Amino acid sequence: MAFDGITAHILANELDSLLKGTRIDKVFQPDKQTVIIHIRANGKMEKLLISVNPSSVRMNLTTSDRENPKMPPSFCMLLRKYLSGAKIESVSCPSYERIIEIKASNTDELKDSKTYTLICELMGRYSNIILINQTGKIIDSLVHVDMSVNRFREVMPARIYDYPPAQDKLTVEEALSLCKEGKLPVKDEEYGRPVDKALLDSIKGLSPSLSRRILSKAGADDRIPVKSLSESEIKSVIKACSSLFEDIVSLKTEPTVYYSEDELPLEFSPFFFNDSKHTRHFDSMSEAIDRFYESKDRFIDLDRKKHILSVTIDTALSHAVRKLQIHEDDLREGAKAEYYKKCGDLILANTYRIDEHASSFTCDDYYEDPPKPVTIKLDPVLDASSNAQEYYKRFRKAKRKSSLSEDYIEADKEAVSYFRSLRAAVASAYCEEDITALTQELSTLATNNVKSQTASNPSQGNPNRTVGMAKSGKQASRAMREAAKRAQQKNRELSQRKPRQAPLSYRRYLTSDGYEILSGRNNIQNDELTFKVAAKDDWWFHIKGLPGTHVILKSRKGEQFPSDNAVLEAASLAVFFSRSIMVEEHSEGKGSRAGEVKAEVDYCPVSHVKKIPGAKPGMVIYESYYSVLVPAKEPKAQD
Repeated sequence: MAFDGITAHILANELDSLLKGTRIDKVFQPDKQTVIIHIRANGKMEKLLISVNPSSVRMNLTTSDRENPKMPPSFCMLLRKYLSGAKIESVSCPSYERIIEIKASNTDELKDSKTYTLICELMGRYSNIILINQTGKIIDSLVHVDMSVNRFREVMPARIYDYPPAQDKLTVEEALSLCKEGKLPVKDEEYGRPVDKALLDSIKGLSPSLSRRILSKAGADDRIPVKSLSESEIKSVIKACSSLFEDIVSLKTEPTVYYSEDELPLEFSPFFFNDSKHTRHFDSMSEAIDRFYESKDRFIDLDRKKHILSVTIDTALSHAVRKLQIHEDDLREGAKAEYYKKCGDLILANTYRIDEHASSFTCDDYYEDPPKPVTIKLDPVLDASSNAQEYYKRFRKAKRKSSLSEDYIEADKEAVSYFRSLRAAVASAYCEEDITALTQELSTLATNNVKSQTASNPSQGNPNRTVGMAKSGKQASRAMREAAKRAQQKNRELSQRKPRQAPLSYRRYLTSDGYEILSGRNNIQNDELTFKVAAKDDWWFHIKGLPGTHVILKSRKGEQFPSDNAVLEAASLAVFFSRSIMVEEHSEGKGSRAGEVKAEVDYCPVSHVKKIPGAKPGMVIYESYYSVLVPAKEPKAQD
């Protein structure tokens, strides 16, 4: 839900009770749309976050840490000048507007007492943070609004601060009075509109989400005009409105965050409504907002990193597909090699019959039995002998393409399959560790490519390799040899300084009957799991015929086969991490939820899995396997 006026009213009262009488310690501005104020309160440090980012407008106490720029922005320096050490007098919200005011007192350079007000306008893309003095004059604002932007209301230094134009709506108290009189809290001119829109445009601070929830609680259809409501529906709406407005006036709240089935945060609210199974309650509105955006930012950050990896992998995949197409075209061209040779032979055998400047000629094809007439195209600029040589040249080129393309096509198909497996892994990544593992794999892939290029051209990888060498390749003067030693020592020191990254753990799960399951986060981990970690009698699972993760089901001592339940859950996990590639292969899978997507999974003892010599990580062959058709499902993760 958006940061509405009712939320602002409740939050302001909450912050007033917590922060009144405390002192501002420091002010930071981690980015151009966020200000964080450190406040000394009750023997500990509180952090008040104010964000005017249109996608995440909010104000709340936070526990998260953010990196601050080395050079504070000018607005941050101004806030430090006037507010550092200031005592907070009050936190208020004027008449259910999306505005929260922090009034603070401080002393100036002459030790005179001054009062300042930090006005936080939390109104979507029009949000702003404004500091005014005790006379109401603007000292400065985060966003300057001059006449070219808004000719009715300027927000500039030295101007008198004016509130945004007031809305001609009922306050919550006025709406509650109407409800107690048995009247709908709707203005007369709104009776022809749908009920949710009428409530929204009649009551200050009400958000569309809260309006719909009121009608849902009343059991009324939000699409029906107010004037078409029945008597019973009107009474139900009045009762639902009255109950909510009484809670608002008395500040009786139950801060709640609502989540989707995939644990994605959907909205926050000061109130709990029994229309969602996935909710979490908090002790304060500030904490609910903080946890909502903490989860949301984590998902946004994860999606951003996944997008960056996807772009890189898609580029590499497109390049591999393009190379495969080129080599397949070359192979088809190579199939014409014998035809070109035959044309050259027939031209030389019939030179005496070919007219000068002819564009084609027809002769008997003595390669056929019985001979058949064939027409051969010629270049009219060339004579017969030169035309024959052109066909022989095409023959040699096509022959060379044919022999090379067969090898290239196999390598290209392997590269396409590998990059598709990476793309499937990125799409299935759902935590920071998965992204880190895939990033490491791409870094390893890039490093190996550089090493292979350096092997073919040794001087390319190390600029200091030729230091101390004469043009003949022998050692030069003593000074040059000493310079070479110093350069090599410096390279060794730099390589030692690089911090070694700790290896990432594998995904670990437990089946409902206690079997342990391991799964790789990337192709490198897949290789390690299958050939280094897993025992020979453990069981290996992989989705049939598609790129996907390697899943290992740990066997129990003395058991020849695991339980049927363990096999089904391990196979379901293999499908779970291959959902994206299944959607690509089978368009009818689009929009399916986990648990509805089904696929065939092959499984066998680890001893039946072999590494393909020279193949990329994660690519294997296996034999003597079983198959099972299962839905996509993630078992319980092991702590």
